[in-house]
Amino acid sequence: MESYEAIGVVEAQHFTTALELVDEMCKTSHVQLLGAEKYLGGRLVSLIVAGSIANVTAAVEAAREVCARKPSNPLKMSLVIPKPHVEIMKFIVPTREAEEAEAVEVPEALIQETVARDAVEQTARGPEPKAQRTKVHEPKAQETVTQEVAVQQKEAQQEVEPEDATEGTKTSSPRKNTKKRK
Repeated sequence: MESYEAIGVVEAQHFTTALELVDEMCKTSHVQLLGAEKYLGGRLVSLIVAGSIANVTAAVEAAREVCARKPSNPLKMSLVIPKPHVEIMKFIVPTREAEEAEAVEVPEALIQETVARDAVEQTARGPEPKAQRTKVHEPKAQETVTQEVAVQQKEAQQEVEPEDATEGTKTSSPRKNTKKRK
């Protein structure tokens, strides 16, 4: 974790004003933007900058001047914290590190390779029955699913069997004899 001589916090109304303040603070002095948080849908924005004590003080003063020139003075709060404690920096910086960790990109070639390999494996195995695709965590439920698959296979065999030569009748599945519901 990087340590800074000072951090400056500026809180202003409206997102566009906050953007203007960040621009002015970074142009006025050599500071680094550590974070920005929006509240109330962007109607209240907190900006945190860091650098040397002189640079942070100059940046915060520049933000105060920009807001003082506006008719309704959108500046709500501003302060400079010289020599911030390590615990304060742990509170501010992890959000930035977490965002950078989330921004890790997976190469497109790796994604395509994985998808192609999965497709080849699926083709080699053939289509799976619907009951086998469902994930069941309980052993009793697993047995029930297996029994249901066996019943479905028996019904399928009964529907396919040809006419019985001795009796001259067709074997019918139980589904065909049910009444239609309205």
